[in-house]
Amino acid sequence: MTAPAVILSRPQMGENIGSAARAMKNFGLSDLRLIAPQCEWPNDRAMILASGAGDIIEAARVYATAAQALADIRILFATTARGRDVLREILTPQAAAARLRAAEAEGLKTAILFGSERAGLDNDEMSLADAAITIPTSKFSSLNLGQSVLLLGYEWLKSADATPPVRTRKTQAVPSPRAELIGLFEHLERELDAAKFFYPPEKKEAMVRNIRAMILRSHLSDQETRTIRGMIVALAKNKWRGSPR
Repeated sequence: MTAPAVILSRPQMGENIGSAARAMKNFGLSDLRLIAPQCEWPNDRAMILASGAGDIIEAARVYATAAQALADIRILFATTARGRDVLREILTPQAAAARLRAAEAEGLKTAILFGSERAGLDNDEMSLADAAITIPTSKFSSLNLGQSVLLLGYEWLKSADATPPVRTRKTQAVPSPRAELIGLFEHLERELDAAKFFYPPEKKEAMVRNIRAMILRSHLSDQETRTIRGMIVALAKNKWRGSPR
């Protein structure tokens, strides 16, 4: 399986190339290609901004023309902010990532082409692409080159990511012994009694059972049980001070 190449056409600043490389590293992309960079290359600022993705910078290939950089590419998508001016299919980043995944499954080499910071891609470069990608934005559509690479890289990784939408970190703590829990129940119930919480009195039994059930569902550890008892003690000590002003 081969991830898409990231091709930057006439990039002007080493910092943006470095930021793009860092974004690539975050999301599983490694094939960086530069078409006629307008900055000095190799570039120290690119290496600094890559911040951990120096291997991508070092392996980046430089080409004089788009035709050379795209020679082995079977499927090419080009990014543009001028969606209405493009006479071809326009994809969202999510749709583009899905198509790139499908092409990867067929063993096809793919790439995403990004234009220069100042002017984007010209019409000749756009004409080489199978489709255009436009990143939805609010009223201001200008994105930094590194930001654009990051957004497309994120969609690429997400298209095959199995991370559940919601996760809860599981505690490794051992559940509190029943004796500690019973001590907590009795302590809490004494203080609630003193505060006249159980009202009307005939409903006290049911209320106590419900409170105990809520606590048990939390699967408290020893430390958590001790912390709650400490909270009860602190509240009980201060209950005669009256309400805060």
